[in-house]
Amino acid sequence: MDEKGFLIGLVSRSKRIFSRRQWEKKEIQASLQDGSREFLTVLACCCADGSSLPPALIYAAKKGAIRSSWVEDIKVGEHEVFVSPSPTGWSNDDVGLAWLEQVFDRYTKQRSGRWRLLILDGHGSHVTMEFIDYCDRHRILLMILPPHSTHTLQPLDVVLFQPLSQAYSNELTNHLHKAQGLTPIKKGDFFPLFWSVWISAFTESLILKAFEATGIWPMDAKVILRFASTPEAERSSSSGLSDND
Repeated sequence: MDEKGFLIGLVSRSKRIFSRRQWEKKEIQASLQDGSREFLTVLACCCADGSSLPPALIYAAKKGAIRSSWVEDIKVGEHEVFVSPSPTGWSNDDVGLAWLEQVFDRYTKQRSGRWRLLILDGHGSHVTMEFIDYCDRHRILLMILPPHSTHTLQPLDVVLFQPLSQAYSNELTNHLHKAQGLTPIKKGDFFPLFWSVWISAFTESLILKAFEATGIWPMDAKVILRFASTPEAERSSSSGLSDND
């Protein structure tokens, strides 16, 4: 499990390929930017069998203050999504525990009659006593990744979040061009843009690739040893913002 922040109106940088003729004839359309810095977090979790759990959308709002216009496109029976408010838009202790109870436990307890393994970073909202106690009482084993290791050992960071972010940027770009930049991106616009790219990015094959790339499954000690043999200063500088993205 890990979280990814989105500035819903900003398109990430991407490469564009065009011919010299298109450039000289000015056939290249400029990239539009809405500029909205409305922020929310997507909390994601995937499994070593290639499946994924419903995404959690964390909106920047006070408790109980999520507006119906933000989530009106989420249809019961069609979309499985967990929605929660947070004053900052990031996960916190309450959101982390609610996600554990309502998403992870709910959607994984029927898959196995034995203990389940939950791999996550050491963010404060993941290691509260309430979080740990719930895991212990419900047969959930916690594996906390070492600091500055998610760029090497976290399947979501290593493989899945980049194509998700790029796909969202592409979808946002198409939306902005259709609207000619005349209508601002609002919180209610996020889910319709996000849902299709979530489905396209979190495929079984890509999830399996993510677990293989991090040496988690099939287990490959070489990945772990490579991380352990890298000097701490180098690990810290290369990780950048990956632990918080």
